[in-house]
Amino acid sequence: MEPPDPIEASKAAVRDAMAQRRAKIDPRQASQVGLAMADILAANPEWMRGRRVGLFAGLADEPDTRPLLTLIQRAGKEVFFPRCPADGRLAMARLEDGSDLVPGRFGILEPPQDAPCCSLLELDLIFIPGVAFDRYGGRLGRGGGFYDRALVGTTPFSGPRRVGVGFAFQLVARVPVLDHDQAVHGILTEEGLARSMDPG
Repeated sequence: MEPPDPIEASKAAVRDAMAQRRAKIDPRQASQVGLAMADILAANPEWMRGRRVGLFAGLADEPDTRPLLTLIQRAGKEVFFPRCPADGRLAMARLEDGSDLVPGRFGILEPPQDAPCCSLLELDLIFIPGVAFDRYGGRLGRGGGFYDRALVGTTPFSGPRRVGVGFAFQLVARVPVLDHDQAVHGILTEEGLARSMDPG
């Protein structure tokens, strides 16, 4: 029997610790954080460059991303949400004007089934959820690897600009990462928008 991988063990420990903190989040707090994030992003227009923007529908233990959606739509941009087919390959489904998000696989809200899709790599900017982030661009996800696989072959200087989204307590000193883990260019929390010091 092989000994456990120390990095995977570290990831599991961080996920457990963050799960305990996220479990204490209530809807009012998630909503307030979402509003604060939208105000911060509106004051940083350089992060809103590009026409095609990827977003995600926040879960109960994540910031409310509806204020970000409103901001992006008012800026006249195309908005795409992740869809996770059974084959595990992340696709980005466009939210058409006047359409509502509906429960998809895993119960996560996404555009309707007939919404046009594209590859994540076709986006200009994408906001990505995570369990923990660090100022070097490190991101720890929930363990499914959907975003990491979708970004394979890109570098910090190619592909869409990536912004991690989370609560301020999710920004840690260092995130345990492996070679295949994809970095983010910045981290958006209710306390500000931090540019990664060394994405990659």
